[in-house]
Amino acid sequence: MSRNDRIGTGALALLLTSVGPVAAAPRAVILGTTHIAAGAVEPGDLQHHSFVLRNDGDSPLAIEALEPTCYCTSAKADQWEIAPGASTTIRVTIDPSDFVGMVTKGVEILTNDPKTPKQLVDVDLDIRPGIAVIPPELDAGAVPPAGSKRLQVDLKAARTRPFKVKSAIAELPFVSVEPEPLELEERAGTRLVVKVLPGAPPGPFAGKIVVETDDASRPRIEIPVRGVGAGGVAIHPARILFDAAAAGADLGSVAVSGKAVKVTRVSTSSPQIEAVLHPNTDGTYRVNVRVAAGAKPGRVMAKVIVATTDAGQPEVSFPVMGMVR
Repeated sequence: MSRNDRIGTGALALLLTSVGPVAAAPRAVILGTTHIAAGAVEPGDLQHHSFVLRNDGDSPLAIEALEPTCYCTSAKADQWEIAPGASTTIRVTIDPSDFVGMVTKGVEILTNDPKTPKQLVDVDLDIRPGIAVIPPELDAGAVPPAGSKRLQVDLKAARTRPFKVKSAIAELPFVSVEPEPLELEERAGTRLVVKVLPGAPPGPFAGKIVVETDDASRPRIEIPVRGVGAGGVAIHPARILFDAAAAGADLGSVAVSGKAVKVTRVSTSSPQIEAVLHPNTDGTYRVNVRVAAGAKPGRVMAKVIVATTDAGQPEVSFPVMGMVR
């Protein structure tokens, strides 16, 4: 071997030694389309679309966040950590109620892919000028003995698609509904003024307002109504919802109160969720809720059960829903 050959071989060996092995890394790839044309939709029809995310890398891919581009859009992942070669489904829900015409709504997928940490998936919708219901449900919260404050629901549509409310009736006898004309710059319709009247029963209540219209596409609209009457056992907030939380994460607390009422114990309907009871010095209680330390990734739909000494409500409960990642 010549001197030049020896120098060349040595230089190549030195180069290979200095470069070293290539580090493993995840690679986020959206299978199929990242853009969906949904076509014409009614404003009252929730839109559900799915996108598939695959890990083409050689180390685990973690979804760090799903960030909607609009308040009307939400997203969930079937799995938040994807092994090399595996995939997960991103499920996107869009509420078109407050829009008319062509709109694009999407979700930014943030991962630990070092080369492409952010990817956008979106949906085009042509929203017909139908009836929008804002808000789609009413929560009166804790109602004092004198009744609730004024609540309202707007039923509105583009002026090119007028409609009339023929009737609006609350199923609950202690809830009143008064329609008022609604005139906006681009839309018109009816505003429903809702009140929980004095005499609401103690404790949680739930029902609905049924609206009959002359609109062929939405002749009947149902608006859920809930709240907590004075006395009895009151729970606030009425539910705990979370987008994504790791095992062991705190999800918040719920206040439990009632005149001369004691809480004897709390339990949960799922081993994925834990609840701990804390008495307060003023006679009320606090229930702290968290994801169990050994919780497995996936969707959680659980219920926290609160046992009390109230004869009329020996047991009350509230839902806990979300995704463990």
